[in-house]
Amino acid sequence: MRRDARLRHWFHPLLISAMIGCIAVAATDLIRLIIPTWSRTYFVAGCVLAALEASGSYWVIKARNLRWGDLRRFRLTEILTILILLKIGSFVGDSWGSVLAEIAAWPSQPLGILDPKTVIASFLALASWLLSTLTIRDLERLDDPPEYYSDESPPGEAIANRFLGGGAVLLAIIGITHRILESLPNQSHPPLPRLAFNVLIYFLLGFVLLGQVRYATLRRQWRTNETKVSEKLTSRWVRYSFMLLGLAAIAAFLIPTGHTMGLLELVASLSVLFKYVAQLIALLVAIAVWPLTFLLPSDSEAPPPPPEPEDIEMILPAAANWIEVLRSLLFWAAALGAAFYVARNYLRDYPEVLRALLSLGPIRALRALLAGLWRRLAGMAAAIGERVPRRLSLRRRPGPKQPREPFRFLRLGALSPRERTLYYYLSVLRRAGRQGFPRRHSQTPYEYDDTLAPHLPQARQEMDQLTEDFVEARYSPHPIDREREREVRTRWKRVRDAVRALKRAE
Repeated sequence: MRRDARLRHWFHPLLISAMIGCIAVAATDLIRLIIPTWSRTYFVAGCVLAALEASGSYWVIKARNLRWGDLRRFRLTEILTILILLKIGSFVGDSWGSVLAEIAAWPSQPLGILDPKTVIASFLALASWLLSTLTIRDLERLDDPPEYYSDESPPGEAIANRFLGGGAVLLAIIGITHRILESLPNQSHPPLPRLAFNVLIYFLLGFVLLGQVRYATLRRQWRTNETKVSEKLTSRWVRYSFMLLGLAAIAAFLIPTGHTMGLLELVASLSVLFKYVAQLIALLVAIAVWPLTFLLPSDSEAPPPPPEPEDIEMILPAAANWIEVLRSLLFWAAALGAAFYVARNYLRDYPEVLRALLSLGPIRALRALLAGLWRRLAGMAAAIGERVPRRLSLRRRPGPKQPREPFRFLRLGALSPRERTLYYYLSVLRRAGRQGFPRRHSQTPYEYDDTLAPHLPQARQEMDQLTEDFVEARYSPHPIDREREREVRTRWKRVRDAVRALKRAE
């Protein structure tokens, strides 16, 4: 409980205030491009302190249980205090004479209080105060059951939308600042690397906040299911979240952002590099063999001279840029891998799209060409294998060849809804068997469900229903449509994740 109290009363307010500070720094840099005399410290400090004050006032209201009239008076006093402090802060750095002269002019010119500096600072501070209040409130609502907020958006979704909205505003401000900086020759303005670092810090802190949202959601589920969790999990969750985000930050710095070679240009560079490597190997072999040429008879032709140093210099241009090639290679490998992963999961969830793509004429022709080429190569390999000497085949007599399971991605797309329903259940049996819960031959599906389901508290109902779906698909003639199969797939994913969690727990 003490760790949770520190997490709520200290870590969350500091995290939210730091994120708001990142946006305030970017906004202040943009304002300073227009009015260079304005103080960056004044605006940033006003936004950060307003965000921290909002967190503190939320807990005061909750501790005092303020309602209706008392709450309105407290909020009005709070907002007026923030505005007065911002006005006082605008005088910092001015001489006493100018401050007293301005105060003396207020009775005759009341609107003089609302100078542009104070108005902009008040707007940014009140926006920071409101965002911090809403975020702290949503973080506290994460522990409530879902039926408490059925009439409004879930708190986790609200926090994620607010984080993405702030990121969009930050990127827009950075983009405008970048365009202005390109048109200004003055080098005293904030450099672009610092602006990019500000964006990186905001998104890293945002991912930490989303990690806390995920932890609070899991904690509510564990409490509902009466799952015992270690008391050290909170500190470990925060520590490992920062470690993961630190690795992500390092990877972000290593990604080539200034200049990235195109994919075709990268392939051409690699082909040239391989060519130079082959030439280097041939050169080393020639140097190693050259002394042996003196052992040839004297009437033979004179041995060729060793390679000239000029032959080695042609390798240097390819090696001079190897760091850029390596970074571009890592970038394109990660980008293509991510694209392939997204496309594979999408087509696996929507096999009808895959079937529509495979039914296209060019795709069918390409598949027929590749299938014919594969059969030709397989026939050649079989013919060569028959000509291997019998003694070698006797030494390495292979065991019984196991039938190779077809690729699951293509197999699921070709199966009917009934066959996919059977596959989902059987895949759970295989996974559970590897975790030490195999199904005996004498067990019926219901008896095996009584054995496995108690070990899956987070998906026990889904496992029971998945067993019912399997029995119906296996032993009844009832038709199973695509909508029913999608429901079975949803339950199967929950059971699969529970079996994976069982593996991590062990």
